[in-house]
Amino acid sequence: MIEFVQSLTEVQEPLIYDTALNHIRASRLTDAELLYSPSQIALAAFSLGTGELAEKWARTKLIPEATPEQLSLDTIFPVLEAVKRMILEQGHAPNVEAVREVDRRLRICKNPEKIVGSKAYLAKQAEEERKTEEKRRKKVLEMQKGQSDPFGDEVQGRSLINYDEEEDDDD
Repeated sequence: MIEFVQSLTEVQEPLIYDTALNHIRASRLTDAELLYSPSQIALAAFSLGTGELAEKWARTKLIPEATPEQLSLDTIFPVLEAVKRMILEQGHAPNVEAVREVDRRLRICKNPEKIVGSKAYLAKQAEEERKTEEKRRKKVLEMQKGQSDPFGDEVQGRSLINYDEEEDDDD
């Protein structure tokens, strides 16, 4: 039995893997991720690729007769069938025209102030520039009222260090 499984997986491993991966990609187009765990979806996709091998793997991993808290073969197979049915029935790409229609509707729902180049966007930018310029003018007026020098008052008195008289001791 082990030799059969090994020979089957050696010969058909890329094919089985690719098939299962395609079914997993198809499951992304359904509600399976919202209803089932990732391991259940993966086992269902693997089961769609090769049913006997997936069942053998499940039988080695799961307990035949488990307590209600544990997952058993009796409880997993109906779940796998539901996931497989969902993948096969709903796991196809949507119609291109339907996607375009949704895109058209979403475009209507966009905020025109956030679309670069639109009239609303340009008006918003002009309004922001006007507000910024108004703030600058107010700040300049406040500075002119309060002080004559924007950097502060002039320092009165002499400097503590007289640079002209200081000797250079580096000789």
